[in-house]
Amino acid sequence: MTTPEPPTTPPTTPTTPPAVDTVAPGASGVYTAAQVHAWVKDPTAAPGKLLFLTFDDGPSNLITPKVLDALKAAQVHATFFIVGQEVPKAPEILKREVAEGNSIALHSLTHDYKKLYPGRSANAERVASEFDKTLAAVREVLGPDFSTTAWRYPGGHMSWKHMAAADAALEARGATWIDWNAMTGDAEPKKRRPTTVPAMVAMATQPITDGEQVVILLAHDSRGKDLTVASLPQIIDAYKAAGYGFGTLS
Repeated sequence: MTTPEPPTTPPTTPTTPPAVDTVAPGASGVYTAAQVHAWVKDPTAAPGKLLFLTFDDGPSNLITPKVLDALKAAQVHATFFIVGQEVPKAPEILKREVAEGNSIALHSLTHDYKKLYPGRSANAERVASEFDKTLAAVREVLGPDFSTTAWRYPGGHMSWKHMAAADAALEARGATWIDWNAMTGDAEPKKRRPTTVPAMVAMATQPITDGEQVVILLAHDSRGKDLTVASLPQIIDAYKAAGYGFGTLS
């Protein structure tokens, strides 16, 4: 006689992204930005071959749901770098990102280079203010317990000058900046931007050929990124076939 299985409790919808050191559904490890930043510099310290899918400039009511559908179908997760001024336009999309096990990080309030980097030099006070306001915008939707250690500078840290004071302002808030070492090319100048799925997949999977241990892949989920959506399943399949795990940033 077999013992009946105890009744299961339906899972509750999470209100915050998976915590550090947890494993989200689909075996996506969750790591701090500082950990991943260090692994890019010293890949031998990483726990294995890892891909971090990252999407900037959302949430978008048009593109983000399609990205989420692709991630869900592939049973992997991503980190969404949120622009604060976009949050009120798509609060339900932000909730869905979290409910499906993805991570949320910050990508400024305005994405305005002239305000953030006048004269191509970081304005530390402006960066700090936009961090705080973007965090507040996300908390308006996800609740006061939301936090993140990850910030991505619009345009990337490597693009600007005199970053030390801005970096220190982030550190004072428990955050670390994170760039990328691979891309889909969906925001590159037109002469370099892929125009077909095979071309985008080839660009995004170049780190596999190069033998990169830790890959932070830059993509975008803003308006007009339909080619990114179309390419995403093949990109994911290629990294799976090459033995990469999928991580997210807390």
